[in-house]
Amino acid sequence: TLNTLGYTATTTIEVVRRARVSRGAMLHHFSTRAELLLATAEHILREQEVERRDTLRTIERGEQRFYAITDAMWNTMQQPEAVALTEIMLGARSDPEIHAPFSRLMKEFNRHLLDAPVEVAEDLGYADLRLVRAMSRLHIAAMRGLVIDKLYWDEDDTSIADAFELLVWYKGLIMRRLEDPRFAAQAPERPRPLRQPSR
Repeated sequence: TLNTLGYTATTTIEVVRRARVSRGAMLHHFSTRAELLLATAEHILREQEVERRDTLRTIERGEQRFYAITDAMWNTMQQPEAVALTEIMLGARSDPEIHAPFSRLMKEFNRHLLDAPVEVAEDLGYADLRLVRAMSRLHIAAMRGLVIDKLYWDEDDTSIADAFELLVWYKGLIMRRLEDPRFAAQAPERPRPLRQPSR
């Protein structure tokens, strides 16, 4: 319902109708719409985490797994359930009933997302784990943004896929930097602005 109708239109009445259950049966499990949405978000997040971990277990530890983390995450983010989660993420921002508990839920799972690449980076002997964590956070944000973009692009448009490939290529650049001892434990230089801001 969320991935087709969106956050606002996903009412308890609509969920009852589509699920073909009685309102009493639904209220027995979820007394409010907020409880239903939170439970939905937590279920999606846990299922995504299980799928990513199952995928990564099949990949050899080391550099291959470091790359595979990005692919595994992107695969889960393209599923209909991920679109539903995105709807909740955007809707919860301005919904006082769900904002605080959803924020806590996302912070918990975001930590899990960041832990995986850091663990692999430690296996590879990378010293600058702060850079790995920053890169991972940027990748998560970029992929979530691409998911939102994908809702508004034609299905045949390849620009989303090209953008993701560029993200993977960028990850390769960061890996080369991490492997070079000259840059160990050193943040990358910040690029200079293209132009000075007007006064």
